[in-house]
Amino acid sequence: MARISLITGCGRGIGLSCAEKFFENNPDGKILGISRSKTKEVQDLQDRYADQFFFKALDINRHLEVNSLITQFQEVNGQIDCAICNAGMRSRISIKDALIDTYRQVLETNTISQINIVKHLASTRENNSKPLSILVISSIVGQRGFVDLSTYGVSKSALEGFIKSAAVELASDNILINSLNPGFAKSSYETAFKENKKELYEWTLEQTPLKRWGECREIAEMAMFLISEKNSYMTGSVIYCDGGWTSK
Repeated sequence: MARISLITGCGRGIGLSCAEKFFENNPDGKILGISRSKTKEVQDLQDRYADQFFFKALDINRHLEVNSLITQFQEVNGQIDCAICNAGMRSRISIKDALIDTYRQVLETNTISQINIVKHLASTRENNSKPLSILVISSIVGQRGFVDLSTYGVSKSALEGFIKSAAVELASDNILINSLNPGFAKSSYETAFKENKKELYEWTLEQTPLKRWGECREIAEMAMFLISEKNSYMTGSVIYCDGGWTSK
């Protein structure tokens, strides 16, 4: 049976790689893709899967619109059975310089908006006998301390706390929810980071036992297993895909 997926933040980077890999693994599947803007890569993917990839340029902070879109998609295409919540924002600022409103903004995007999607998917299910696998994309920053990343770290550690409680509470509804935490990956910001923060870039390589940044496709491969039917017993887990960073 063709699988039906929701992927947010699929305009580029890890989210885009997840969408591409999903279609490789599920050639008859369907995706509802949500991202802040429509990129050339998204258009190319839509051209290849015209009747299977439904994309909407939408800010995930617009909760009611996101919920309405998901409901409308399911009414036409059937119940979503796997979701990757990848959309989010980066934030690099010192604690002394960060406003409380900055923390609120990052939490709203990286945590509250993901919770909204999980709540909506869980609350609108009509067939609990059909498993639902949800994966949130977090970060090693949620577990490790980094200079100038407290605003981002707070949002990711809070997200991981949510998925653990959600896994316990929603298990009886046949819902599995896990967190995938990448290390430094060659997503859309990698080139600018390497050019503008050379010393910091070299430091990240020194801290990574594999001595390289990960490829987005490598993160996507792990994501595909976690939302697949092969993963039938793992829930509430935080999985690191970071080149060994958190093993040190």
